[in-house]
Amino acid sequence: MKEILNDYILPSGVLLTFIATAFNIYFTRKNLKTTKYIDTITSERIKWLSIIREEITHLASNISETLIIHNEVIKDIESQNPSQQYMDDVNYEYQKHYFDSLNKNSLKFQDKTNFQEIIKKLYLLKLRFNPKEDIEILNLIQYFIDFYMLKYISSNKLKEAKTNLNKLTEQTQMLLKKEWEKVKLETKGK
Repeated sequence: MKEILNDYILPSGVLLTFIATAFNIYFTRKNLKTTKYIDTITSERIKWLSIIREEITHLASNISETLIIHNEVIKDIESQNPSQQYMDDVNYEYQKHYFDSLNKNSLKFQDKTNFQEIIKKLYLLKLRFNPKEDIEILNLIQYFIDFYMLKYISSNKLKEAKTNLNKLTEQTQMLLKKEWEKVKLETKGK
């Protein structure tokens, strides 16, 4: 009986312990690699979300500023050769806001925004999006690239640009929310 224990059972127990330990090490390493991979992807996704948020904020600010400047230029041109309707509108606006402060007096606008800088930001932002999933945002970015390539800007184009800027902001908000939900799922290991 002692011989059977020493010859068969003890070596079998050692062998089974070795095999169990090897499996344990294998699955532990696999889980660690998977966890590290998920952590890396999640942290990179969070960085990407932050970059997109910052770039859209700066771009929307620059676009808004150029739209305001274009609007002021158009008003100045109209005031140089005013129609009766324009004069009536200006008088009405003046009377309506007689006791109000002009907001532009408290704000400082750049005289001009650098064309190269805004186009560069638009193209850089365009490269950050997926051409198959983010088509709406990419179309809006392309709209603004085309908008800044125009030689002349009309009042109607300004209204259209303002609408598209609002759409770009909304689409980006939805994208950021969707990506944040993906981050939350990744942190849960799904």
